[in-house]
Amino acid sequence: MNNITPRSSTFDTPTATVHARFESHTSSNFLKLVENATYKVKRKPADLDVKLTELLKFLIEHEARLKFPLENNLEAAKFFCYRGLLTCVACTPFENKEPWKIVAILYKGNIYLCARETEEKRQRKLRMSEKDKQFTSWGYKFEQYMLSERPDIEPNPNVPVDETEEFSLVLTTHLNHHKIVYGAEMDGIICDKSPVAPLPDTEGNPDNIVQYLSSNMFIELKTNRHIESSRQEINFKSSKKINTCKTCSLAEWRYKTRKWWCQSFLVGIDTLLCGYRNDDGIVEELKVYNVKDLAKMSEMYWKPNVCFNFLDTFLTYVKRCLAKKIKHKFGQKALNNLQALPLTSLLFVWTPGSSVQVSDNYSHEDDPILLEWFIENFGKHLTDIL
Repeated sequence: MNNITPRSSTFDTPTATVHARFESHTSSNFLKLVENATYKVKRKPADLDVKLTELLKFLIEHEARLKFPLENNLEAAKFFCYRGLLTCVACTPFENKEPWKIVAILYKGNIYLCARETEEKRQRKLRMSEKDKQFTSWGYKFEQYMLSERPDIEPNPNVPVDETEEFSLVLTTHLNHHKIVYGAEMDGIICDKSPVAPLPDTEGNPDNIVQYLSSNMFIELKTNRHIESSRQEINFKSSKKINTCKTCSLAEWRYKTRKWWCQSFLVGIDTLLCGYRNDDGIVEELKVYNVKDLAKMSEMYWKPNVCFNFLDTFLTYVKRCLAKKIKHKFGQKALNNLQALPLTSLLFVWTPGSSVQVSDNYSHEDDPILLEWFIENFGKHLTDIL
């Protein structure tokens, strides 16, 4: 991959969707994550395939406010995706286990990136035990202990956990010359450092919501297996080759810090709160991390600039491959008339130890990502004006 040093990312106009939740402190010494882990939990369906549906709904609903221009060349094309995909690609240079599959769809001058399930992930989901599912539920329960619906009330962990609820932002940024629009699930706003005003009327001017969210600091919440001793904590911080806990190797810790850092950096979060639990689902320690320190803690094993160099180069590669397909199929002139082209797609596949492979092995008819209601309506507002 090219050794490109990306400029610092900037994030403009985050926009809220639904179910706002806010960070607050808790006075509990121990947090019991197992309380609602079985009969009370409303879990996400195991076969849920979110594709880009919620992001597409947002784009349709806010098209007039967003005022994205119609682009006719690939250099100016915007990428639309979710933060999880960007994190996955950025972490690739240091990944040695998880393969990925990404569909790139060019339509009306925009490029839509959507992760698809790999066979490895499908098999892993089929093998998930009830204990594995419980571990996932513990993360949601931890959020319930730490977060409340409004900044002026305490969290209420005594109600059933609903894992289908989420609060998301849509953000825009530039990575070098690439324009990216992406959705990201957010955990909460920090409320214990200074007073936070109540949420504005959600039925009023959406710009008031944007201003409110932009003026507050978000926090990322995580849970992890408890580190057993202070010596292991020191070893984790200094990145020496000693296991940090009974069940997590240092390699797994490095994987987590890399992912945590990427997730937080992409949405401008500076603070991460981790709840360290035991095997019985009891959080015994809360630890706050400065996100920039995560990279320092593992600097011998992964580097942020390498992650974002790879992401930048991958996005360039996607455009280059689409240009090659367009030129071959529709001719050179079509590269400057993207609005006239039909939906064009490519599949990108990566497995550890190999390079990214690109093919036409994706059929939008068999696996529609841009749904019919989106194809028929998005961009129509600007077309009508023109």
